[in-house]
Amino acid sequence: MHRFSAASPSLGLALLAVLAATPAISQTHIESEQTRHELRVFDTSLVDTSVSPCENFYRFSCNNWFKRNPLPADQASYGRFTELFELNRLHLRQILEQASKPDSNRTANEQKIGDEYASCMDTAAVDKLGLTPIKPELDRIAALTRPDELPVLLAHLHTIGVDAFFDFSANQDYGDANQVISFYNAGGLGLPERDYYFRTDAKSAEQRKQYVEHVRKMFVLAGEPEEQAAKDAETVMAIETRLAKASLTVTEQRDPHNLNHPTDVAALSGTLTHFKLADYDEAAHAPASGKANETEPKFMAEFNDLVATTPVDQIRTYLRWHLLHSYAGTSMPQAFETETWNFYAHILNGAEKQQERWKRCTSRVDREMGEALGQVYVAKYFPPEEKQQALEMTLAIEQAMSKDIDSLDWMSPATKQQAKEKLKTVMNKIGYPDKWRDYSKLVIVRGDALGNLERVRQFNFNRELAKIGKPVDKTEWGMSPPTVNAYYDPQQNNVNFPAGYFQPPFYSGKEDDAANYGDMGSTIGHELTHGFDDEGRQFDKDGNLKDWWTKDDEAKFKQKAQCMVDQYDAIEAVPGVHLNGKLTLGENLADLGGLWLAWLAWQDKAQTAHLDMNAKIDGYTPEQRFWIAYAQQWCTQTRPEQLRSQAQTDPHSPDEYRTNSVLQDLPEFAKSFNCKAGDKMVSVKACRVW
Repeated sequence: MHRFSAASPSLGLALLAVLAATPAISQTHIESEQTRHELRVFDTSLVDTSVSPCENFYRFSCNNWFKRNPLPADQASYGRFTELFELNRLHLRQILEQASKPDSNRTANEQKIGDEYASCMDTAAVDKLGLTPIKPELDRIAALTRPDELPVLLAHLHTIGVDAFFDFSANQDYGDANQVISFYNAGGLGLPERDYYFRTDAKSAEQRKQYVEHVRKMFVLAGEPEEQAAKDAETVMAIETRLAKASLTVTEQRDPHNLNHPTDVAALSGTLTHFKLADYDEAAHAPASGKANETEPKFMAEFNDLVATTPVDQIRTYLRWHLLHSYAGTSMPQAFETETWNFYAHILNGAEKQQERWKRCTSRVDREMGEALGQVYVAKYFPPEEKQQALEMTLAIEQAMSKDIDSLDWMSPATKQQAKEKLKTVMNKIGYPDKWRDYSKLVIVRGDALGNLERVRQFNFNRELAKIGKPVDKTEWGMSPPTVNAYYDPQQNNVNFPAGYFQPPFYSGKEDDAANYGDMGSTIGHELTHGFDDEGRQFDKDGNLKDWWTKDDEAKFKQKAQCMVDQYDAIEAVPGVHLNGKLTLGENLADLGGLWLAWLAWQDKAQTAHLDMNAKIDGYTPEQRFWIAYAQQWCTQTRPEQLRSQAQTDPHSPDEYRTNSVLQDLPEFAKSFNCKAGDKMVSVKACRVW
């Protein structure tokens, strides 16, 4: 994935009340916002010439952007990606406000996205209803009296998106990528990842206390007496700590072999002696037989033991917390949403102000019905010619990768042949799906924000469940069309570039190839390189977890990759917290390899066009424009709290290092700016794999 991990995760009144709470956004307003956010791929006004490009290229390229863009109070970080994301969100808001107007001529999808947005925006109705919409679920949990009743209850909670204990899903078989099988995964934690429960530094200890206090406050909001809420919060922390101890670390999860434990449903059922899996599967309408993957056997064994040794009243407490936690966003009264924002956005990541309601509701609809909303978005903002331009650039960079593989001096001919076969079979998905998702079975009721969320989650759960036992649909997308991001899927061997990404400041048909290849070209190269990073390289051309390397080549790859692990391990993101070179290895490899591929592809194109490499535009040569465009995509302001969280949990390095650390490893960059040995932007020990 190019930019984000996932860091994470109503209308009882008339429509008039909604529009009074949030004024309608006009086309004129959209255009004025677009003008105010005049975005360019290469922007000389952002460059700070008082900084030497050979000392700190990130600051050279971005300092004036920093001066122009102070960090908004409602953001934990704000950068070029956020700029485009916010512009896209304005466009989506316009679509949703139009769709939310009652009109007999609305299409079925317009009715769904419009009524869901209107329901979300009606805060008065949400607050008035209070906990009434979620009371049936609280009553289900309260009715749990015996451990043998847990499987049926847990199955229901999973179908409505409550991440309690473990996670059940449908995924591709690691051994046969053409088939979808049942997956039983570790889950059930309220903190971002397992090591939050065990780090011994003062800040981590403080965050654990703040988490327990957050859980206590949520129980109080739900009606518990103060003393009981405090006791229950400690119970939640104890159960989650036990689950966390049996879970893999985020670094261990990067190795697919650590997650590949094929079994079958009957065999897994036999190991869960205190949890009747057959009852769970029946209640969830999941397959009662057939192949399955138990991704973390140690975790499932601990879960089995936990069920046997934990009093039922404590299990009820834990489930009640995860129900509240799962629905505490825009579907529940403001007090719940504010308290959740305070812990996860403010305490953990440093945001100072909650985002406006329309932003949260727009993002919610995009998450819930992204293709219904995206279909309208694409028709308005992604013309066919842009899709063709994006495809041409992707093919050019794939050709560059083929040449790059041929040039590698550390890889044997046998492995090169396999690598090129894998490259040839990569599927390029640009803009949006060829076949749009069918939402006809999803019911959206105007004025029922929480019920809508519950039905959306059940719809998605059932849709995923229906895939089990069937061939994989490689045309399906994992991101909505307006998303400002991209990803590579190692089990499907495809690259995915949503329509929302192909705009300034990342791509523009009005700007030169040097800028576009330095920016969007590096993104395309990044995603292709993921097929050959420390994780992706373990999958063959068909997406199977299968070794296609010679032992000698594998050893050489690991040796070269270790150079990058050491390089990023040495970076201190915030005082006392270093980057995790193993966690970030895949993204770092993709950053460096992707930029190199973009450089090769652009050089080929420039040579074919007989481009004058000495001719300057806006004061910079084509080569310099290439590097500056690359750096300017990463201009980002980030709060220290967010940097700390990112360093501990995110496979992406902070943006400053995605710029400087990558460029330090490329002699071609140094040559373009006449940087010499001893300059900070010239690595003493340059790393290179692809």
